[in-house]
Amino acid sequence: MNILIFIAMRTLQLIFCMSLSVLTQAQILPQIGARSIGLGSTGLTQNDVYAMQNNPGAFGAMDKSQVAINYQNRFLISELSNQTLAFGYHTKSKGNFGLSVQHYGFNLYREMQTGFTYATQLARRFYGGIAVNWHHIAIGENYGNKNFATASLGILYYFNDNISFGFNAKNVARARLADYQDERYPTTFGLGISYSFTKDLYWNFEAEKSIIHPLNLKSGIEYQLHEMFIVRIGANSYPFQSSFGFGVKLKRFQFDMASLWNATLGLSPSMGLKFDL
Repeated sequence: MNILIFIAMRTLQLIFCMSLSVLTQAQILPQIGARSIGLGSTGLTQNDVYAMQNNPGAFGAMDKSQVAINYQNRFLISELSNQTLAFGYHTKSKGNFGLSVQHYGFNLYREMQTGFTYATQLARRFYGGIAVNWHHIAIGENYGNKNFATASLGILYYFNDNISFGFNAKNVARARLADYQDERYPTTFGLGISYSFTKDLYWNFEAEKSIIHPLNLKSGIEYQLHEMFIVRIGANSYPFQSSFGFGVKLKRFQFDMASLWNATLGLSPSMGLKFDL
């Protein structure tokens, strides 16, 4: 009887984890980095090292070399954790170069992504970039592996000192996952605006749309309470999720923590460390 219960529990765990894995891939992909997560998964106008995936165009405005690590535990399930390592190299005249590695999942469903990003200033107040990613998906129990490449494009425009606009298109070539039912990796388009009320308070608003899912509206506010301490809140419309987080700056280091709250699935905490080189 104990063996039957154990087998049943393991089967239910497998079905649940696989369902969540498919769900997170089918829905609009979140931005990476605890700062972006705390801001309602917005990030199209943020010009830090994570921009190489969030918006390659904004990566062109990064003004110093940075390295960062980030960890997210989706719905407090260790099998659905996501780890990111990102390195961005800034040059004064030849643009910025970035390399990122991401890992998601566990032994029965695993995704790995390696990305290279190049971005530069195209004109006054205008930046553009491209990211090329190599994906590896492995499904356990002899279901096989899949390798494929995707490309993303992005732009960032500073309208003035207070307002900026960002646009990103992910998987523009619509990479195919399987011939059956013409299954393809998600393609998404995002358009965002940021407005700085003061040097300590700013607001993000973004609209993101995938080819097969409804429009997702996202918004977040960041307020710097102290030169060392920052607080953030945000929300998404599809699926509806709220977020909160904080950041601590220590000279060239910045530590960020955040969490998304889904009323059905619960918390997805995230933490990251960024270092200016």
